[in-house]
Amino acid sequence: MKKMLVTLLLLVSISSVISAQESAAVYKEALEIIENSPTFKELGIETYTTSQTTTSFGNQAYAFWLDDSTLEFPDRDFENYYGELYAPITIPAFKELRKKRRAKFVFVVTETEHNKFAIEILTFNRKKRAKYPKFYQGKSYSFLFRKDSENRVKLIHNLEIVSN
Repeated sequence: MKKMLVTLLLLVSISSVISAQESAAVYKEALEIIENSPTFKELGIETYTTSQTTTSFGNQAYAFWLDDSTLEFPDRDFENYYGELYAPITIPAFKELRKKRRAKFVFVVTETEHNKFAIEILTFNRKKRAKYPKFYQGKSYSFLFRKDSENRVKLIHNLEIVSN
């Protein structure tokens, strides 16, 4: 009985992680859209790296909602939202797209929720730094994507975020 319960819990946790991840092809298409964006060109990004851990979709969605309240996020009520404590998950498919191990620009993805996900560009002054910062301070650039039924990716909105 105990073994069956442990197996059931393991299957539930694995299925929730699998449903929160996309394929490398979906992420690659999203990165190509970012690489062709005016923001990417303005920043003068020559090389970047991708993070294997995620950032909070809820907190990113809240930033987009504050910028444009017409954006819809099902199951989210941002009227009294104060942020969420978030435990990052690992997405190997996003890490596979890494071109360099270290770079001044780090791309961090969120989990997918209702066929939407965001990729955030974090900028650092140096290539050498500690692991993903829990409290990033500085300017970041976030891109919100929607995935359609044919696994095509479309950029919905992008914005600049300043964290102090």
